[in-house]
Amino acid sequence: MITVGVLCEGQTEENMVKEFLGPELLAYGINLVPTILLTKTAAGGPSSRGGVSKWSKIEKDLRNLLASTPHWAAVTTLLDYYGLPQGSPGMADRPMTMPPRQRVEHVEKHMAERIRDARFIPYLVLHETETWVFAAAEQLGEMLEEHALAGELKRQADEKGGPEGVNDRPDTAPSKRLLRLCPEYNKTQDGPEAVAHLGLDALRQACPHFDSWIGKLVTLSMMR
Repeated sequence: MITVGVLCEGQTEENMVKEFLGPELLAYGINLVPTILLTKTAAGGPSSRGGVSKWSKIEKDLRNLLASTPHWAAVTTLLDYYGLPQGSPGMADRPMTMPPRQRVEHVEKHMAERIRDARFIPYLVLHETETWVFAAAEQLGEMLEEHALAGELKRQADEKGGPEGVNDRPDTAPSKRLLRLCPEYNKTQDGPEAVAHLGLDALRQACPHFDSWIGKLVTLSMMR
């Protein structure tokens, strides 16, 4: 069994780890430990967690996680590519004429170069964790008894060449589309539950960039 720390953007991502990724990856001998990004520390007051405002905050939390214990086999991220701070490594010179996956891999590569720790495995979701819910359209439709919703989510994903192609403009990002189609959708609960019903293997098949990340974690476990 290896232990991997996961820096999560917010509660939705933490729930994805606890309810979906964690149980699935235990079968591969991987124990995922989620931590929500610390966004603000008030003097004498409570800390705030969730959301991404500056790269410096992400970097600080990553370095703190890596330093917190020598027993981490790896530290990874579960952050949305959509809305990532413009000051993040690699964002300024992204190859915008290239497909989204190549753009996000460019940013991940520069994140790794900035942190410079062999245990760091950067991962940015194309384009949000709600992308995974598009892959789990049928499961969500059954849960909410909204079968027309499932069909429309599948149509939109197919139109973009797959769930990870659903883009990152403010009016067309996966989360915006979901809430427009289904105002009662609860992202912190419904999304993780639908994706858990879909299962790891099916999500890996639907989302190649996600599949690559999981493959890196599984390979790390097999090497121990």
